[in-house]
Amino acid sequence: MGEGDIDTTILWDWFVKCKNFLRHKNTAPADMVKTVTYGMTGVHAIHWLAANGPSLSEMDWDSYKNHLHALFLPSDWEYTTWMAILCMKQDSKPFSDFALDVMGRNNLLAGTDSFMNDNFIWDMIEAGMDMELAMECHHENTNSITTFKAWMDETK
Repeated sequence: MGEGDIDTTILWDWFVKCKNFLRHKNTAPADMVKTVTYGMTGVHAIHWLAANGPSLSEMDWDSYKNHLHALFLPSDWEYTTWMAILCMKQDSKPFSDFALDVMGRNNLLAGTDSFMNDNFIWDMIEAGMDMELAMECHHENTNSITTFKAWMDETK
């Protein structure tokens, strides 16, 4: 993590990068937090390290993630992220960009009760897509497609 404000997207990106790094290093679960934490930069991270450095050896991965969530995110981050997904619209964006934005924002909710399955995300993307594209899909009978991936491929 670098400079600037830390939000759900930045934390999610940090955790994914850490997990990928740790996977390639074959790091033991007990050493995961110690291995990645000192790669953090920026004022927020440095303050966190100064206050929590001594307890790193006792912190497991889930505790580390929960601690960072509590430290940097508002208490209602899960709800606000979920609501942001529900309100997303394609507007003038290309369909693929819009769909990836919806799915990416949903990934921020992985491991929470608010994470949406493919069918729900499918509904959210369809509800937020440009009306002209929605009508074209309707006329092309894409509603007969039964899998999310096939529908995405056809709609693109």
